[in-house]
Amino acid sequence: MRRLIESTFVSLGGDIGAPQDWGPPYLFCEEGGRLNQDLLFGADALLLGRKTYEGLSAGYTAMAAEEAESPSDFVARMNAIPKYVASTTLEEVGWNATLLDGDVAERVAELKDQPGEYLLKYGTGPLDRVLLEHGLLDEIHLWIVPVTIGPGQRLFEDLGATSLKLVGTRTLSTGVVVLTYQP
Repeated sequence: MRRLIESTFVSLGGDIGAPQDWGPPYLFCEEGGRLNQDLLFGADALLLGRKTYEGLSAGYTAMAAEEAESPSDFVARMNAIPKYVASTTLEEVGWNATLLDGDVAERVAELKDQPGEYLLKYGTGPLDRVLLEHGLLDEIHLWIVPVTIGPGQRLFEDLGATSLKLVGTRTLSTGVVVLTYQP
């Protein structure tokens, strides 16, 4: 049975929207890159909500085009790894992705029942509510970035009370703290 690990960048103020705007000075260090690479390369597939899928597919497709001669291992892996997208509004997906239809909790449970290492989920949003309510998330890696920004999309928006157990911490040289929790 595969585990499901979520990895999310969050500002000190709890915002998760547009980490590409406020995160780079803190996240793109050698330690952070190694941690991100280890997470991605250890996964069998990605699980994404619609907004995260749309943002990542556009971004990594563009990066691959820019790096056409010699794409980085990370960009190549992001584009090649199988992806599963949970959405009630998309009718089709590209970018080596499969649209999860029907009951998302059932479909994710089926994916977890398959042999392999683990599924990696990026971003938080409505999908988290479903995953946590059905006990499908095994680990949550919160990358707390030491920056405050104006109001935006909040971490675990509209989620009821949920208990988490801290199972690991790591502090990067840039001040980012990676907290690992298990529900």
